[in-house]
Amino acid sequence: MGLRERKRQQTRQKLISAAMRLFEKKGYEQTTVAEIAAAAGVSTKTFFNYFASKDEVLFPHLSRRIDAAVALIEQRAPDDQMADVLMAAMEHMLADALIEEVDGGLAAVRLPMIMSVPAVQAATLHRYFLAEARLARALQQAYADAVDLAAAAAVIGSVMGAAIAAALVCLQNGATTEQLRAVAERAVEIAVDGVRNVPTSAQGADQ
Repeated sequence: MGLRERKRQQTRQKLISAAMRLFEKKGYEQTTVAEIAAAAGVSTKTFFNYFASKDEVLFPHLSRRIDAAVALIEQRAPDDQMADVLMAAMEHMLADALIEEVDGGLAAVRLPMIMSVPAVQAATLHRYFLAEARLARALQQAYADAVDLAAAAAVIGSVMGAAIAAALVCLQNGATTEQLRAVAERAVEIAVDGVRNVPTSAQGADQ
């Protein structure tokens, strides 16, 4: 990584850290973009060079995580089973989330807002809806002979929904990172086991 990119990463992290401090201290809705930028030592214009909106700062790693999962699906080997590819993609996303968000403290700041702030609830639903849509398209294209887009969306929704629901319960109960990892991995395994029984598009058409 070159010096320019390192500086960009440092500025981005400063904005994330400043936002989390202000959200925790003042509340999400009471914090402005200008205040976040000032706390990070940059201009408001610079803020928008890194984030499109205030709520995007709450999910700073989601896009990169989804990009990686999509790449894993797209690069699957011809004989890889859909359930195994999904398991690998979800394990990668989970490992990254545990490092960046749980160990990094972001999840602890964000969770109370998800549970109580309507604007954050809406942003969370919107961003995960877009993420699931991207993953569903990638899965359908990778297994075009097996599933249509609706089935792919159902598969992704069940797997991601299981992981997110299990993680939220654990975070609310103050689970450790290792406890969270175990519970989320178990939830994904349960959902992926169901994927193994998903009928192909051809089978669905015959019924």
